[in-house]
Amino acid sequence: MIPLLLGFAAVCAVTDLRSRRIPNWLTVAGALSGFGLHAWQTGWAGLAFAGQGFAAAFGIYAVLFLLRGRGAGDLKMMAALGAIIGWSNWLLLFVLSAVIGGLVAAIVIVARGRVGQTIRNLRRLPEQKLGQPGSLALPHAPVVAVAAVFTAIAMHGQ
Repeated sequence: MIPLLLGFAAVCAVTDLRSRRIPNWLTVAGALSGFGLHAWQTGWAGLAFAGQGFAAAFGIYAVLFLLRGRGAGDLKMMAALGAIIGWSNWLLLFVLSAVIGGLVAAIVIVARGRVGQTIRNLRRLPEQKLGQPGSLALPHAPVVAVAAVFTAIAMHGQ
């Protein structure tokens, strides 16, 4: 399970960095691999495990997608990761991705000299829309891949 997690996350990260897209063929392959691996290992219980992870990730990222905070590729990638590692491990991945993503965003804001603009935007937060033109859009999959490494370390200790 850990090699599949890390391999899938790495391929998604490279693809997202190169093209700013995560294609359907990749996310479908990841999800089917997760369902297939768990079905092969533990039968119907494995399918339920993968299904719960897929559903939890899909539900949370569907909300983010509808709010324009994440793209459809991110939604499908995270749902596939949910199928691969199950809902409880996926929740850890989700939290780690948020923390790492926040750190990366802060570094990019400082490096690009946009601290003042960011603070002004925070004051007008109710007016702001996610995915607004001129915003600093960063690919999500590389952050998720880093979070996947830490999730794999935590899973290894289980």
